[in-house]
Amino acid sequence: MDDYSLITSLVTGFGLALPFGYVAEKFFRAPALVGYILAGLAASVLPGLPPVNSKMIEQLAEIGVMLLMFGVGLNFSVHDLVRVKGVAIPGAPTQMVIAASLAACVAMGFWHWDFGAAVLFGFSIAGASTVVVTKALELRKLTNEMNGQATLGWLVMEDLVSVILLVCLPPFAAAVHGDQTVSLLGVLFDIVKTLAWAAVFVSLMMVVGRKLLPLMLREVARTGSRELFTLAVLGAAIVIAYGAGAIFDVSFALGAFLAGMVMQESRFAHRAAQESLPLQDAFSVLFFVSVGLMLDWHVFLEKPLEIFLVVLIIMIGKMTFSTTIVVLLRWPLDTALTIGSSIGQIGEFSYILAGQGIALKLVDASIMSVIVAASIMTIALNPLLFLAAPHIRQFLVSHFKWARRAAMRQPPFSQLPADTPREMLDGQVIVIGASEVARELFETMKKEGRRTIVICNPSDPLEELRADGFGVIVGDPTDPMVLAQAHLTRAGVLVMPGADVVEAERVLTVVRQLNKDLPVVVLLKTIDEAGDFDPADKNVFLLCEPLIASISLAAVTVEQLVKREEDEAESESRMMSVRDILDAEYRRSVESVRSGGLKAPVENADAQEVQSAAAKVAGEAMATARSRLKKKLSPGEAARALGERFADWLKKSIPQKSKGKDEKPQD
Repeated sequence: MDDYSLITSLVTGFGLALPFGYVAEKFFRAPALVGYILAGLAASVLPGLPPVNSKMIEQLAEIGVMLLMFGVGLNFSVHDLVRVKGVAIPGAPTQMVIAASLAACVAMGFWHWDFGAAVLFGFSIAGASTVVVTKALELRKLTNEMNGQATLGWLVMEDLVSVILLVCLPPFAAAVHGDQTVSLLGVLFDIVKTLAWAAVFVSLMMVVGRKLLPLMLREVARTGSRELFTLAVLGAAIVIAYGAGAIFDVSFALGAFLAGMVMQESRFAHRAAQESLPLQDAFSVLFFVSVGLMLDWHVFLEKPLEIFLVVLIIMIGKMTFSTTIVVLLRWPLDTALTIGSSIGQIGEFSYILAGQGIALKLVDASIMSVIVAASIMTIALNPLLFLAAPHIRQFLVSHFKWARRAAMRQPPFSQLPADTPREMLDGQVIVIGASEVARELFETMKKEGRRTIVICNPSDPLEELRADGFGVIVGDPTDPMVLAQAHLTRAGVLVMPGADVVEAERVLTVVRQLNKDLPVVVLLKTIDEAGDFDPADKNVFLLCEPLIASISLAAVTVEQLVKREEDEAESESRMMSVRDILDAEYRRSVESVRSGGLKAPVENADAQEVQSAAAKVAGEAMATARSRLKKKLSPGEAARALGERFADWLKKSIPQKSKGKDEKPQD
């Protein structure tokens, strides 16, 4: 079965991940990823299972990291990164240095490790797993909140610092081993070169990628092939991630993240996220299975004290350091606790740094078992930090003034400005979300001068909405405090133009607790979703996208048919009117000739010849008028054209002809 190692690895990996994940979620109320890790451990110890190629699983797990970070980038714009730079750029590197210093001191003081091994160990546990944090934020629906955005920005900075550490490891190992050729100047040069390559990659993605990737998606989407579109999305994620590592010495995760962030500018970003989501979930499962495969369970018996101390440093130490740093940077206490809870674990970069250290002979292979064991413990216990965060907040606020001041701070756009006019908060329209569907609604509200408050995500165009005169609140619309910020009790109507049916139901439940009679307009994806709402609530107005599209299509079709019929009738009526005017003018002109309306010389002319000439000229005048009518002349202008032509004939043609025929020669 060696030729089928990929198949057998997937069979064992997925086959064990499902029951272990289900048991963890269903019976132990733990995240499914804990079960996935235990599935990897079981695959390495249980006999009789199809063989697992751990190297192949690790590569598949790396693809999972790429796709997961690509999906995160699709929901994380450049504006989001800039918005949280004040906490992420100074905070993440500082926290990593402090945590690494503490861990190195413990390693040298308690375990008597040498300096090189202690430093490597310290930085190996200083970072956090991007995959674990992303999953934790998604599970708690924090990804699109300001606290979640600050956490993701923090992780981006940790990834950049980890890349720099990988560059510094070879010269650091050479210096530890006594190599005299290593110089500080050379190390600084390598760091600057790495940062320069990273800057080049980011610049290319921001300048060139922002134009090429959306253009590529648009052209592929025009083919109408779903397979090609999915291939374009996955190809962009994996190829750019690989290119980031192979060419620019940037991590795969960071490259995929930037690819998703650039593609977020495309109007096909939502579709791209939907197409890649199943593969993201499948391959991220293999990442956690690969973590379990790396564990040697004997380490729990051989080094329990070391594992316990490492877990304390990762969970308690890192949370304490990061929370303190965020508060000192004058961000809210809730943001500090969210970041602290999120980074209280270690993951993929820890294994990479440790593996590099083993290859450079800074440490022996036993450190990998300790790090993997600590990783599994911290990933499994990380949900406890999120559960403890509200209790920690309450304790801090109750005992410390600085915590009370920090708790009073609010993230940007988390509430309306203090100078918001009172008129804005009476009879206002509250809109949940700023999706594409709501754009026309915003335009109408702006033209009509209607007071409007938008509850949206950090990735929405916050500054643009506020510049248009709308009130903007970033937060979870299912949170009663967020709705209270929008003054729901005094609102005129609440509109949900883009929420899924589950979120819409949750929002409506909270709304009815605060305002029983508020009119609520909900846009649904399908007609069947209407059955999830209470038909007895007469103040809920449900609209269905397919039904609206069908009615709009029928209305436009009928409108065009009626317009065509009206245009044809109007054109026929117009032509009849012009024809009547021209015929009347013709008859008047001929009648004038017949009735002797001309001077005496005409009377002596041949009546038949005059009549024929008049009819000919009138016919030419009518033809000229009709040709001018094609140039959008009015009927009156066409009639005047006929009159001018006929008058010109009377003035020039008939008198000259009469004179030449009847004038007597002088004696």
